[in-house]
Amino acid sequence: GEFCYVLTSRQMGKSSLLMRTISAGMELGKSVALLDFQLVDEDGKAHADLFFRRFASWVAEQLNLPDSVETFWNAGYSSPQNCTRYVEQRILEPLGGPCILAIDETDAIFQTTFSQDFFSMLRSWHNRRADPTRRSWKKLDIILSTSTEPQFFIDRPHESPFNVGVTLRLDDFQPEEVGRLRIRP
Repeated sequence: GEFCYVLTSRQMGKSSLLMRTISAGMELGKSVALLDFQLVDEDGKAHADLFFRRFASWVAEQLNLPDSVETFWNAGYSSPQNCTRYVEQRILEPLGGPCILAIDETDAIFQTTFSQDFFSMLRSWHNRRADPTRRSWKKLDIILSTSTEPQFFIDRPHESPFNVGVTLRLDDFQPEEVGRLRIRP
């Protein structure tokens, strides 16, 4: 259960680094759910419950698991609670092995009305790893990539996933680094 956050400007290699990290994880036998938040449409950005339902379905689909969001969702719980319950009971427990949840372009939802709830939910997933009764969370690696500084949009830093785990800040490459990268496969 690792948490990694990649921050750099646009067109600096975040997605490439994300793909290489995913490939390395797959070589270790990890399942992968790769989500690109550029694909979240305006309806998804405008309606929290719709976003959380679609997010849970999307993760299940990426991991080739059945999508039972519509029958699982309980109106008595908040969207983050439903999503957390769904990921634990319908994704992590049945999956069995370790997996990577990689989210590219997370900044696409920074200005939504529910971004605080979403990122707080991810932080709670990180915190669940410390609970010995919730072993399934220990097998979930989360990688977020963004080109926007999240602290400008996160009002509750103690609930932010961007201040835990490993932060990779990519700086501009030096000419010799570019030369080495150009010859790599």
